[in-house]
Amino acid sequence: MKFLGKFSKALLLGAAVLSLASCGDEKKEETTTASAIPSTIKVGVVPGPYRGMIDKHVKPILEAKGYKIEFVEFTDYVQPDAALDSGDIDVNLMQHKKYLDGIVENQGLKLKDVVNVPTLGLGVFSDKYKSFDEVPEGAQIGIPTDAVNLSRALGIAKDLGIITLKTENNDQKASIADIKDNPKNYKFVPMEAAQISRSLDSIDVGFVPGNYAYAAGMDYSKALGIEKVSEPIKNVVAVAAKNENTIGKLFKDAVESKEFVDAINNDHEFDAFTRPAWWPAK
Repeated sequence: MKFLGKFSKALLLGAAVLSLASCGDEKKEETTTASAIPSTIKVGVVPGPYRGMIDKHVKPILEAKGYKIEFVEFTDYVQPDAALDSGDIDVNLMQHKKYLDGIVENQGLKLKDVVNVPTLGLGVFSDKYKSFDEVPEGAQIGIPTDAVNLSRALGIAKDLGIITLKTENNDQKASIADIKDNPKNYKFVPMEAAQISRSLDSIDVGFVPGNYAYAAGMDYSKALGIEKVSEPIKNVVAVAAKNENTIGKLFKDAVESKEFVDAINNDHEFDAFTRPAWWPAK
């Protein structure tokens, strides 16, 4: 009986050890899965300057560390975040923090911004008029259809003095229904952001987000208005939340490096881009 008792204890002890070892392996596997950085990093972008920013000034930094960059280009703002959440891409740079926060809150995607970058503001363009003094009553004005950029456009319209917004609302969450005064009865037409620059022949004025304005080769010196880019509107590098301290840190360190800062400061292509608050003074 004593022998059986000792034998039973030995079996139980062995089972416990195996169980703990198994749990340890599972935890190790989970940690490895969450923390591993792929040798080829897939970066999601949309038409605009941010692919070039990464290609010219981030890619060399990461290649020196042994990583390869593969770009995946999308045509709208929706797909890059869905692809990031599903793991089809590893990083994206195509949206500002305010937009990303809205996606995370409203769609439940587990994404995280890790650093913001120099950003080109929204521009107001027309193929027909040089200023709003020339824009006639009842003119059609194209604005982005997504809620964040729509409110952003209305805020600029307010700053330009062509509309006012209801006092109980502000340009951070404004919709077309929040327009109070519209002296020239402009017709604000929500459109896909990517389509606005291509539609200037059929509308009178378009409020075009910076990346699409850049991709279309629009001249900011001829804009009817230019956005003053605040911190929440500066574009961010985003990753899956689980990769914040791995892939996210890799990109954050690269963007905040002296090499990247100096490269951007010396590249005239980015002269009109508003620098982030963290950007070192010259």
